[in-house]
Amino acid sequence: MAGRIFLHHAHGFALAGSIKQPFEAEIDSHAAVSLSMVGGYASSKAENYRFRDLISYSSAHTYISSIKKDEKTYSTVVNTVVEGLNIMDVITADAVIGRLSAQHIDGQPSEIIPLGSGFKNLRIAGQAVEVDLVNHLHSHHSTHTALLSHFQGKCKGGACDGFDAPKKVRYEWGRPAGKIPAQMEKGMVIPSEAGWQESQGTISCSLVKQLRPTNSDSSQSELPFGYAIKVPHVGTIYLGELFVSGKTKRLNMIRAELGSPVAGSIAVAGPVTNGDWYP
Repeated sequence: MAGRIFLHHAHGFALAGSIKQPFEAEIDSHAAVSLSMVGGYASSKAENYRFRDLISYSSAHTYISSIKKDEKTYSTVVNTVVEGLNIMDVITADAVIGRLSAQHIDGQPSEIIPLGSGFKNLRIAGQAVEVDLVNHLHSHHSTHTALLSHFQGKCKGGACDGFDAPKKVRYEWGRPAGKIPAQMEKGMVIPSEAGWQESQGTISCSLVKQLRPTNSDSSQSELPFGYAIKVPHVGTIYLGELFVSGKTKRLNMIRAELGSPVAGSIAVAGPVTNGDWYP
């Protein structure tokens, strides 16, 4: 094979999961799509889904596009959206958007940013909430090396300045601040004493800086630690989980670990992208 080629790799889904109690059922990946190795465009859409009055949405779609900008540069975007989301009438949103865009320049680390991801009219247990994201941090530190240097405090030339750590105020929805519940901590990919961790070359962190009730101006109303919320008698919700390896970023906008009286795991809006040059 003469010359170098770019090997595309991107995929995404809108909703997936499983229910374990009071019955067992698998929820197939909805609006799931994968890009071919040669790039191009791919999309998938689903509408008016309802699962036993527990989970529903009005529309879900995912699209992936990759273009060649010049002989040494490719750009890729993975965008997945769920509209009219309702999980057990406890987690609702007009829209949940997961988006990763990437630029791959031959000989340089891939730059992948989550700008455009977010929530529209998110409500938890009947309370309208606002989610503050740190997209600017991930846009500024768009490579694995740069993000790791930031978290380790090794940024050069003041590059770490202006990016605050997640808030650590409250863990349980509707209850005073206190010790993190063991059930919540067990499911957290980020330890409670830090805003990130690294394992086998992969950084786990979150897009969420803080979450608070709408129209609240009190710092004591900031919820929760970073990205995790325990809703009594429902389960635990994790928002904006991001996994960053050398050439890949994986995003999951909502992960709901349901505990009682319905048990199971639900994931919403999960784009993934990377890509590499060969040989």
